[in-house]
Amino acid sequence: MLRPLHEAYCQTTFYADTPRGRLALRIDECNSQLEQLLVDYACESWAYLTAYNPGSVLLSPEENHCRQAKLEGILRKGGWGIFTGEGVGDDGNWPPEKSLLVLGIDETTAQQLGKEFGQNAVVIGRLGRPAELATLD
Repeated sequence: MLRPLHEAYCQTTFYADTPRGRLALRIDECNSQLEQLLVDYACESWAYLTAYNPGSVLLSPEENHCRQAKLEGILRKGGWGIFTGEGVGDDGNWPPEKSLLVLGIDETTAQQLGKEFGQNAVVIGRLGRPAELATLD
C-alpha cells in the first residue's frame, strides 16, 4: 500500500455505536470498551468494514448506500454481531464513510469481504491486542 494511503488510515478514527457507547478505534491502539464488548458477546476477533468508495474513488451517495446495504446484508446473513459507525479522517479532507464493526469475524473472511467490495484495507483485531491495518494488495 502506498505510504500516504497507509498514513491516512492511521490518521482516521473508526467509530462504532454499540451497547457500550460510541467506540473510537484507532490503528495500533487497544480500546477497553471494545475489549468488554468482545467479552459480552463471547468473541475473540473483530473487523471494521466498509463498502464505501472502493479503491479510494469517491462514489455517489446513492452508490455507496447500495454497496453498504449489500455488505450489511451479507454480514447479517453470516450471523455476526454488527454495529454501525463511520470512519472519520483527522484532517477532514475525505468525507466520513459509513462502516460496520463486526464481532466474531475471522481475519481471512474480513479480508475476503474487503477485497469483494474493492477496499484497499480493513481494520482487524483480536481480544487483548491493538487494532491492526490489514492491506489487501
